[in-house]
Amino acid sequence: MKHVFVVSALAAALAACGSKSKSETTTDTGTTSGVALTAENWASMDLDTRAKYMDEVVVPTMAPLFSGFDAQEFAKVDCATCHGEGAQTGDFEMPSPSLDALSPEMIMNPDEDHKAITEFMMAQIKPTMAKLLGKPEYTPETPDGFGCFGCHPMAQ
Repeated sequence: MKHVFVVSALAAALAACGSKSKSETTTDTGTTSGVALTAENWASMDLDTRAKYMDEVVVPTMAPLFSGFDAQEFAKVDCATCHGEGAQTGDFEMPSPSLDALSPEMIMNPDEDHKAITEFMMAQIKPTMAKLLGKPEYTPETPDGFGCFGCHPMAQ
């Protein structure tokens, strides 16, 4: 479970590969409650619509990224990958207490055991999830953007 350390730097999350996929465009994959299932509409989606978007767009986009990084660790990517045990009870609040708590130091200077997954999360998961949520990526200049602490709790 060492890879759960940074799942979402998301994911758990759960990032852009550079090429445009259907989920990275504004292609309407359907509607629920009259809201198109697009990243641009994330903020206005009700819970049912968000669930459908996660199921039809987010998980199919993120699963190949995770399994491409570690096919054994991420053989099954589903709601619980990022939302943890709460997904079973309908608690999808993020950051998820089921994911490892991170500190800025752990992200900026990962130890050797976590270097590869941290780099993967920063290069693929964070940017893709930001796009899927219709947000900019977190940077010091964009502090309201999506970043590691969108999924992971902050270490005390």
